[in-house]
Amino acid sequence: MAEALQEQQAPTLPHEIDPREFDGPGFQRDPFPLYKRLRDHHPLFHDRFHNRWVLSRYWDIDGAFQDNASYDRAVYNPDGPYQFGSTHVFGPNILEYGNSPQHRWLRNIVAGQFVGNRLQVFLPMVAQICDEVIATLREAGEVELVSQFSSQVPIRVISNMLGLPREDEDAFVDWYQALIAGLGFGGEHLARGIQARNEMWDYLDPLIAARSKTPGDDLLSRIVSAELEGARMSPDEVKGFVALLLAAGGDTTDKAIANMWFHMMYTRPDQYADVQADPNLWDAVFTEMMRYDPVVHAQFRHTTREVELHGRVIPERAGIILYLGAGNRDERVFKDPDTFDIHRGDLHMGRENRSGRYKDGKPGHLGFGIGQHFCMGYAMARQEAMIACTKLMAAMGAPQPKFDSHPGISSPSIDSGGFRSPQELVLTFNPA
Repeated sequence: MAEALQEQQAPTLPHEIDPREFDGPGFQRDPFPLYKRLRDHHPLFHDRFHNRWVLSRYWDIDGAFQDNASYDRAVYNPDGPYQFGSTHVFGPNILEYGNSPQHRWLRNIVAGQFVGNRLQVFLPMVAQICDEVIATLREAGEVELVSQFSSQVPIRVISNMLGLPREDEDAFVDWYQALIAGLGFGGEHLARGIQARNEMWDYLDPLIAARSKTPGDDLLSRIVSAELEGARMSPDEVKGFVALLLAAGGDTTDKAIANMWFHMMYTRPDQYADVQADPNLWDAVFTEMMRYDPVVHAQFRHTTREVELHGRVIPERAGIILYLGAGNRDERVFKDPDTFDIHRGDLHMGRENRSGRYKDGKPGHLGFGIGQHFCMGYAMARQEAMIACTKLMAAMGAPQPKFDSHPGISSPSIDSGGFRSPQELVLTFNPA
């Protein structure tokens, strides 16, 4: 009798979501079924287990990106007692400053270095580094794309953009890997990340001092000497930005290259034939990858005031997770969103912009964000990924995946940082 009464008092709710699902290995491997349940039944989900709210529909996420008055990225008050950068593996960086004037000031100093003519100057160097890395792979006849190519090229490109000695590239690859792992929840990863940051800072100190006195044409000199309203970045802010550029910028491009090749080899080998016939289509591969299964699936915000949405009220200072990966698969926006298609006609293909609004009237992917916090390195990531993929395709001829099956793209373990990508991807060369 007591058991029967207990069952009557605790009925199963239709479409209920257990927030612990977000921490499980199933979500790590394939989050899209849960994303659909969120979009269809819980477009505003109150996750009491993690003390946060979740947005999953495209236009809700777009609205949060556009509404800086209601949503902020910073956790701490810029005028409060917290010493910015003191607990972050990157040190002081623009991600911590949220919507504050300090964030806008720092961003405006450096944002122009990664677009337009200033970006074009670096592209021949990107091609050169791709050629150098590919040359080391030719004799083997195959490549493990992740460890031997995609994780190598972006970091070597960034260190060269900064004007650092080429003989030190391997050290920067090691620091990058430790910094990324330090973004996770594992204490040992954070400790190694802080150690790598400190080693890199000691390395950078004399270089920053030298470039301050005698600037060159490299990116580090530009960052050190850049002024806005008569002020320059402090040495610690310069080092924090270099760490951010090295880790966040390098890792997103690294994973983008690997993801693009995975989809061409395993998801749509039929469309890879189109790319072989027209290498310019790597641009469309990049765009569709950023929609279908982007490198970064989530961004965090907190509310600065009460927000009404879907008949509910999100309280002030509430944590918000914007699931970009869910919004990009929203059936209300994209036709057949679970199909990877580089020829789709309902997605803005090509260069992104900060507003997220395009003359062709088509929605863009959410992978770079929108508005004030739109990714500064968006143009660099796209150009570098296209050059790297085009170069590798030309060198490999008609590559084939070494293995018939593949576990697919997944998120890293929760204790270590990083973004979604295949853990490894072995391709065999097949030169003409």
